[in-house]
Amino acid sequence: MRARMLAVSARMLVATPAKLLAAAAALVALPALAHHSRSNFDLDSTVEIEGTVTEFAWNNPHAFAVVEGKKNGDGAVEKWTFELNSTPVLTRFGWTPGTLKQGDHVVARGNPDRNPDRRFIYANLFVKDGQEIWAWGGPQLTSPPKPSAEQLAAKSTDFTGVWRVQFKGDVLGRNRPDTQLVNTLPVTAKGQAELDHFDPDKNPEWDCSPQTMPQILGYPYPFEITRPNADTLVIRYEVNELERVVHMNMKSHPGGVAPSPLGHSIGRIENGDLVIETAKFANVRWGNGTGVDSSEDKLTVERYTLGADGRSLTLRFTMTDPEYLAKPVTDEQHYNLNAGYKLQEYLCDPATARRHLTAGQK
Repeated sequence: MRARMLAVSARMLVATPAKLLAAAAALVALPALAHHSRSNFDLDSTVEIEGTVTEFAWNNPHAFAVVEGKKNGDGAVEKWTFELNSTPVLTRFGWTPGTLKQGDHVVARGNPDRNPDRRFIYANLFVKDGQEIWAWGGPQLTSPPKPSAEQLAAKSTDFTGVWRVQFKGDVLGRNRPDTQLVNTLPVTAKGQAELDHFDPDKNPEWDCSPQTMPQILGYPYPFEITRPNADTLVIRYEVNELERVVHMNMKSHPGGVAPSPLGHSIGRIENGDLVIETAKFANVRWGNGTGVDSSEDKLTVERYTLGADGRSLTLRFTMTDPEYLAKPVTDEQHYNLNAGYKLQEYLCDPATARRHLTAGQK
């Protein structure tokens, strides 16, 4: 994600003149939290296991399958754990909770764990009854289905619709080990103290903790904007079925609002852009980025610009948190209209979220 500057609303930072704020803002790419990386897998190598399915867990953040069989047709019969993608991704690949069942005979192919002592594989493909069932890669990625004429004609004129992030870069985290801290945030002494004691096992994603901003803004899962009435805009995220209510009829945040992970949002249309100011955040572990918590003093401003074709959306984002951040930080994100898509069911299962830490160990 490329960072650019967005002027923070004077109502959010009354004591900071706009020119000084612009000069002080840190132009950084905010570290996004998406579940664990796949750097533990050798994504350039594949192995095959032919055998019997003993478990298929249709859970999030990742589904899992266990196959009892031989590796590449050789050696002893052993249990191998396959990690698959989330259920919304699998659904887009044509999967259902009944695609694999206990007792099914399959040939399963995937990328092995770099640790030869782990029987843990990142799933690519299952062959069942002579049919190829792709879990990642294959025709679905190399030759995605063409949009229908109705989808091509669809556009948004008021920011409503289903939007999907233009996710670029290392989508599988090939070069981003979970144990490696890469931080570009300008932190205070308190923030630096947290970075000095970085512990990857404290990743809130592995506890299914509620997401906050900026992480939720860059997830590789779609979100939907609706306008149930003139005074209200609702943003619903597929991941964990999170929902934000943006109050379009408020000039300031009312007192008595309880802090929450996604805060309290007020919005307005300004020069054709949708501007959302959010305060009343709860203290969230790693709420400012990997390894850096956030405080109840965190403030964010989102400015959404609708593309002329009604099919693209640009977000310019600014965040301040004087307890942990030495400067305001900014980011820019881009989205495409995903016309016709219905948000899938996605709820994080705590036991599944940490399964990758021990899966396939002998």
